[in-house]
Amino acid sequence: MNMQAILKSMRGQPKTVEQLQATLDALDIEGLEAAAENLEVERRRVLLDGTDKDLEAIEAKIASANRDIERAYAAKTELTKRLEAAKAAATESELRARYDAAKAQADAAGKMLRKEYPELAKRLVSLIRTLAEADVAVEEANRQLPADAPPLLPAEILVRRRPGTNEKIISEKEVSLWVHAGTVTPFAEDRQAEADQREKDYAANWNGLPPDGVIQVGSSRVVKRRFIRKTYVPRGNAMLHTPLASIELPGLVGGDPPFWDQFRVSVQSPRSILARLQELATLKPAPPAEAGQPVVELIPIAEDHASNNSEEAA
Repeated sequence: MNMQAILKSMRGQPKTVEQLQATLDALDIEGLEAAAENLEVERRRVLLDGTDKDLEAIEAKIASANRDIERAYAAKTELTKRLEAAKAAATESELRARYDAAKAQADAAGKMLRKEYPELAKRLVSLIRTLAEADVAVEEANRQLPADAPPLLPAEILVRRRPGTNEKIISEKEVSLWVHAGTVTPFAEDRQAEADQREKDYAANWNGLPPDGVIQVGSSRVVKRRFIRKTYVPRGNAMLHTPLASIELPGLVGGDPPFWDQFRVSVQSPRSILARLQELATLKPAPPAEAGQPVVELIPIAEDHASNNSEEAA
């Protein structure tokens, strides 16, 4: 892009960051200065070999080249200024868009909270009450059960407790293994066959094993013992649940009584839960703070003793 095209692109409507950056990148000040230097070299040659007319022509080109250099520096300064302003405007626009989007999201969330939370909290409180009332009924029934009737479990335990699993035996088989003498620790598995062969050697060469059954295998003294090889799935422990009454359901607005809390409550006691629910039903919202009431306050003023002394002397 030549200098005239660059100047033309700077006129008219404000440009975007990308357009300004492209124009700034198109400025080739080094190329313009190199071209002007070449013209100076040519002028020195014409001084010696050319006519006055030739000299006037080359000097006109030099003047034009120098003007282009000055324009290029001026354009660079102006483009840099415009680019910084455009970037700032773009940044402000992005910040505004992000702010507006966040505000819209927060407004929507607040609207949902205001509309849905009280109803959800009331439904949960109703469920807590229903469970507690059922637990009281279960306690009463378990105090005197009908004939052959098993004790009842609380509803929340029935629904939410994850029971454990019993041990599951897959197989049991009697096996004989060589163990280190005087222990029940099996000899190395990959040397059991070696001990079996050693047993055969004893039978062939010494008419059987020693009275205590202990044989020497390498540097180890081993003896054969019988085991039950049991393959099984271990028992799994039950997984406890957190009682639903452990939750906290604050009021919607500061100063509102909670929908539910655990103040002086044992969440394992249904009667304690029902008593707290009855108490919560009687609570009223805190009165709003009174606005606009004037307050009188005395604010001490620091005494300037030097000033007071000078006034008294006068």
